[in-house]
Amino acid sequence: MGFWDFFKSKKNDESKSDESVLPLDGSSDLIFAKNFTDSGGRFIFIDQINSTKEVFGKIIEENNWEPENVCSLDLNISKNLEIRSIRKMDNENIKALVTECEFLISNTGRILICNKQIKNNKIEDLPPVVIILAKSNQFVSDVSEGMTKLKNKYKSNFPSNITTINVKNKLNEDNFLAYGNSAKDIYLILSDE
Repeated sequence: MGFWDFFKSKKNDESKSDESVLPLDGSSDLIFAKNFTDSGGRFIFIDQINSTKEVFGKIIEENNWEPENVCSLDLNISKNLEIRSIRKMDNENIKALVTECEFLISNTGRILICNKQIKNNKIEDLPPVVIILAKSNQFVSDVSEGMTKLKNKYKSNFPSNITTINVKNKLNEDNFLAYGNSAKDIYLILSDE
């Protein structure tokens, strides 16, 4: 066996052991959940037993936050969760932002957002923790499908500041390739339509 053959056979052995637990024809929601949680995201599904407000309260309690440490750029979310509404991210005391999203991208486990959710703020300007409120009808297979649906959703007033938020993977924090990455710790609270 030659030098390069050793690496080729080693790579083939590793790829066989890394096969996905999910079938290739798995549903978008299962694929998203696997990719999102494998990256370190916290996925919470709301059922009839608990409400968004209850789960939100448990997240605040788990992180030992004060009410003034959590805010939203959306007035309706602020009213529903009884948190502070702000216009721009300019306060260092803000530990978490609560927002909605446009779509949940299954093949990467990322979350598609735009100016409707984060206004004109850049991802790196958002607080370290982002709590996303989403519905079960927001799953798309990839960014391309998300962009197509975004075009159909906002036919006359296409949004700006379109981007994806990815989960901060604590295992890769020391990796120099992750330097400058604007990933966030993400809680995703998913409810039925």
